[in-house]
Amino acid sequence: MYMGDSSPPLSFLNHMNTPNFTTLIKDAELAAHSWNEFDIATLSCNEAFGLPFNAAKETLTNNVTVAESRKFDLSVFSGAESAFKFPDLETNIVVRVTRKPTAHSKLERIDDKIEQLEQKLKVAKIERKKLIEQLAVTGDVDMITDKINLAFTRLK
Repeated sequence: MYMGDSSPPLSFLNHMNTPNFTTLIKDAELAAHSWNEFDIATLSCNEAFGLPFNAAKETLTNNVTVAESRKFDLSVFSGAESAFKFPDLETNIVVRVTRKPTAHSKLERIDDKIEQLEQKLKVAKIERKKLIEQLAVTGDVDMITDKINLAFTRLK
C-alpha cells in the first residue's frame, strides 16, 4: 500500500476526517479478523514447512561447522559457481562465516575501554530519561506522540 512503510503519508492524514469511536471499533474488528486468519495460517504453515526447514537448516549448519573446523575449504559454497546453488529449486544457500581474533593484550585493553564507554552511554541514557520525566512533570516540555504501534495477541 505505502512503499516500505505501513503508515499513510501525512498529507493523507491531514485530509482525513477524524474517525469516531464506532469507526475505530469497525476498523479494529476488521484488523482483528484479518490478523486471526493470518495467525492461524502462519501457525499451520510453520508446522507444515517451518519446522522441517529449521531442522534441515540446523543439520546443514552443524555439518558445515564441523567441516570448517576440520579445515574443509568452504569457498566452494560461495560465488557464481557455488555448490549450494540449486536452480531447479530456485534456491541459493549463502554460507557466511564470521571470524573473530584470538586473544591479545592490545585487544583486551580496547575491549575494556569499549565496555566502559558502553556503561557510560547506558548511564547517560538513564539520566536523559529521568530528566525528560522531570521536565514533563514541571511542564517545561510537552510529551507529544512520536509513534503509535499496534500489537495483536491471543486472548487466553
